[in-house]
Amino acid sequence: MARIYLDARNITNAAAGVARYARSLITEIVDQSPGDEFVIIRHRSNTRPLFADPPPSVQEIPVNYTIDGLQNMMFGHRALQSAFARGGPPDLYHSLFHILPMRTRAVLGDTPVVTTLHDFVWIDHPDASQPSFVKARSIEAFARRAIPFALRTSDRVIAISEPTRRRAREYVDDDKMVTIGHGVDEAFFHSPGPPGSAFTELMEPDRPCIAAIGNHKPYKNLGLLIDAFAHLIDTGFSAQLVLIGDCEKLSNRIGDTTASEWITVTGYVDDEMLRAILSQARIFCLPSKVEGFGLPLLEAMAMGLPTIIANIEPLASIAGEAALRVEPNDIDGLTLLLRRILEDDRLADRLARRGKRRAGQFRWSTTAQRTIEVYRQLLHDDAVVGGSDLHVRDGAGR
Repeated sequence: MARIYLDARNITNAAAGVARYARSLITEIVDQSPGDEFVIIRHRSNTRPLFADPPPSVQEIPVNYTIDGLQNMMFGHRALQSAFARGGPPDLYHSLFHILPMRTRAVLGDTPVVTTLHDFVWIDHPDASQPSFVKARSIEAFARRAIPFALRTSDRVIAISEPTRRRAREYVDDDKMVTIGHGVDEAFFHSPGPPGSAFTELMEPDRPCIAAIGNHKPYKNLGLLIDAFAHLIDTGFSAQLVLIGDCEKLSNRIGDTTASEWITVTGYVDDEMLRAILSQARIFCLPSKVEGFGLPLLEAMAMGLPTIIANIEPLASIAGEAALRVEPNDIDGLTLLLRRILEDDRLADRLARRGKRRAGQFRWSTTAQRTIEVYRQLLHDDAVVGGSDLHVRDGAGR
């Protein structure tokens, strides 16, 4: 039996994609490793339990330090020391986000360290991820020190996509990395139950819905979708745009259009509401300029939703032939694709079928299995890391 620490402080009160990754992966790992003990380090801001009925092998320890900033890099070792004192000495430590405390090795010694690398947005696109020039320069300076340090300190780095892995070669040897993509929760392959009153109040029953998941940050590129939707409405189409996530700061952009009456911002929603919205939508759009993986794409395709994506990696490889693609700055092109799906039922049906088949190649159970293989290699030191058996080529667990 091994005592494995899973640092899931990226599960906070804000339901970002890195939190969805942590939640989904942890439950599958625990389910597949009945002979091991797991200590899960959580952030106090999120009180939702990971397990409705926790198995005896799981202990959750809440801490105050967040995982994704300078606080963790400078003082996060205190959170680790506190957790180890309560949960016992670790046999392996896995940080589910790519920031490690500067004193990680002082605390862990020779204990194997695994880090999940999500993206390089803060280094490569700081201005597109931050609200001001000053904050962009600050996060860029921090990330240029923190992320390479985490990669070099780790015994193994799990990159969530091949483009992310290729980018990481600037900082760490390729033979220290494996590529393991995300999965899809089984619930997204099935129709949701009857919608509640909140859903009924949200949707316009006589207007086909275009749905998107993201936030107000420029790299998510929802401004492009807002403008394309406005063009669509201006040409006489009847539709509704629903923006899911932290999009409230786009209200001025929305208000400047002639279509603001038909644009709804939901804020964060739980999975039940998310599935209800996607089940009733006609189109899902992910126009991001940058993505580490693009989990919402998989979830929408799993629900059989015709999808439009920005023509970037890794979105293009993940979707394959199951989505229409548009260049990230092409408003007219996006408007045209929205119109095509709304007008062409056969195209919509074809995309829906392809998407569902493609999403079926991605399972959290596979992601967990491959992650556990990394643990076993480090704990037993009897296998070579870097072979294709651990890779998720084109994002799919095949």
